[in-house]
Amino acid sequence: MFVTLAIALLAMSQVFAMSHSQMRETARFLSDRMAWELDMTPQQYDDCYEINYDFLFAINPIMDDVCRGYLSAINMYYTFLDWRNDDMRFILNAVQYNRFLQLEYFYRPVYTYRGHWRFRVYQIYNNPKFYYFDAPSIFKVYVGGHSRNHYSGGFYGQGNRYNHKVEPKPHNIHGSSHERDHSRLDFGNNRREEGARHPMNGYNNRNQDNREKDNRYQDQRKGQNKNTPQINNRSTTRGATNAPASGSSSAKPNNGNSSKPAGGGGIVSGSGHSSSGRR
Repeated sequence: MFVTLAIALLAMSQVFAMSHSQMRETARFLSDRMAWELDMTPQQYDDCYEINYDFLFAINPIMDDVCRGYLSAINMYYTFLDWRNDDMRFILNAVQYNRFLQLEYFYRPVYTYRGHWRFRVYQIYNNPKFYYFDAPSIFKVYVGGHSRNHYSGGFYGQGNRYNHKVEPKPHNIHGSSHERDHSRLDFGNNRREEGARHPMNGYNNRNQDNREKDNRYQDQRKGQNKNTPQINNRSTTRGATNAPASGSSSAKPNNGNSSKPAGGGGIVSGSGHSSSGRR
């Protein structure tokens, strides 16, 4: 009986973890929207996918404990998020990176609601079957070779991968004066040491209201992108620079409601187990 109970508890503890295919699709969806809004080149798009994939792979085992409000897991989550955002700093130029910091659904992509973890990007782009661009060139082959597990100081800041100005300072959340405020918005006020029976302040994440609604969030981008046609046509190699491509973008905003996915998009969950992504 004790063995059976232990197995059941172990199975329950992993019920909200994402499968490998879900991690790939979610990393692609998030990278697709970032490429669209930040006007990325093909090389940036591929690197962005790698960074998002590594981030999801790192947080996947700890998010159940984050949902429970365990401080150790929350601190670990923000460490992984800082690594991810620091890697983004090196692949984006200064203008793109400052724009990235202003968008919560890119900068702080995960939140919890009713005991589940979800992605803010699905609140903004609510059609997970639609993609603006083809899958990254390394979509089916990348398995974490450029992650912090292999490059403790970060892979993307090494060498001269890009010929653009990089934002000189990282914008870390963990240990900053804004960490508590960000944490409340991301995971509510539910805090406890692992093993504690009750939250420190009795707050329950299940009752947290949606504080993310903002009429500035729109599923569209004003103006024309200069680089994005290269992503659809793959007319340049992975080693392309940030030189703007001639001509205007062939991609058109559709508010995420196209019935024909661009580039063969797959179904993506708004979390490890939820398709709505809303709270």
